[in-house]
Amino acid sequence: MSVVHFLDLRKTYKDNHLLMFERFLEKVNAHAVVENRSVCTIKIHVGEQGNYTYVNPLYVQKVCDHVRQAKGSPLLADTTTLYNGRRHRGDLHIDLAREHGFTFAPFIVGDGLFGDDYVEVNGSKIASLFTRISSMICVSHFKGHLNCGFGGAIKNLGMGCASKGGKLQMHSHSKPSINQERCTLCLRCVDYCIFNAVKKDPKKVAIDERLCTGCGGCMSICPERAIVFTWDAASTDLQKSIARYAANSVHTVKVFYITFLMNITPNCDCFHTNEPMIAEDVGILASVDPVSLDQACYDMIKQAVDNLRPDVNSEDQLAFAEEFGLGERSYEIKGV
Repeated sequence: MSVVHFLDLRKTYKDNHLLMFERFLEKVNAHAVVENRSVCTIKIHVGEQGNYTYVNPLYVQKVCDHVRQAKGSPLLADTTTLYNGRRHRGDLHIDLAREHGFTFAPFIVGDGLFGDDYVEVNGSKIASLFTRISSMICVSHFKGHLNCGFGGAIKNLGMGCASKGGKLQMHSHSKPSINQERCTLCLRCVDYCIFNAVKKDPKKVAIDERLCTGCGGCMSICPERAIVFTWDAASTDLQKSIARYAANSVHTVKVFYITFLMNITPNCDCFHTNEPMIAEDVGILASVDPVSLDQACYDMIKQAVDNLRPDVNSEDQLAFAEEFGLGERSYEIKGV
C-alpha cells in the first residue's frame, strides 16, 4: 500500500500552521524529487478572478523555499482554460497569478499564450512545458466538482497539464463552432489557424470540422469570444479522460504530491463566485502516489462529496487512474 502522510489540522496546536507545514515538508521528504541545480516545476492553480479559496500562496511560498533549500530552482506553472475568464489567455493568466500573490517565483503558462503549445503523448495533448521537465511538486486543492464529484491531484494533473485542445478533447465530443451573432468578421481566427480549418465565405466565418485538430487556440485569439464549444462529455467519460491525461502527463517525471483538504468548496477554483463550504477543514496530505492521495482525501469527506453530487460516481476517476497505472487506491495513513 502507498503511504499517505497526514497533517491533521482539526486539532489545536501551539505553533501556527505555516510553521507546521514547513516541518511537514521536511518530514515527508518532499525535496526527494528536487534535482541539484535544476528546475523543479510546482504545479498550482492560481484561482479565477473573484475566487479566494485556492491554495493560499503563503503555503506555496513555503514549497518554493523548500525547493531552494534542496538546491533546486522553483518554477510555478499552470495552463490556459477553455472558459472565458482571466486564465483564458497566457498573458492575462500571468497577470492574475501576480494579483493573487504568486510573486515569489517565476510563473509560466505551460501551453503558451493561446493554449496551443502542446506535445501529443499517447493521444493526449499535453502542454509542452510538462513534457520537458524532469521533476515536479503538484500542489492541489481538494474540493467538490460539478462533473466529477470532486477534484484533487488527479484532476490537477489531467486537466491542469493539458493544453487548451486537450481540455476541449476531454470536455467535449465536438469541435469548436462559431457563434454567428457574436462574430464581427475580424478574421483573426482565419489568419491564425495554420490548418486552414477556419473558412470565410461572403457572409460568415465557419470551422471545417474535417480540418480542425481541436487545438483550441482560436478560442483565445477571438476578441469577441465568438468561438465556443459544447460541454457534452458525460461524467464517466470525462473522469476517464482526465485519468488518462493525468497518467500521460507524468509518465517520465518524478513527482511529489501535496493536497490541501481545506476551504472545501462545492465547485472548483475556476468559479469566480463564492459558496458555503461543504465540509470543515481537515488538513494537509502528501504522497508520491496521487491515486492513494485522492482516495484518502475522498474517504475523509466521502459523505459530503456524495451528498453534493448524488448522481455522479466520484470514484470513477480513481478506478480509471489505477487502471492506467497512475497509482493504487489502497493506502496507509501516516500521521506527521
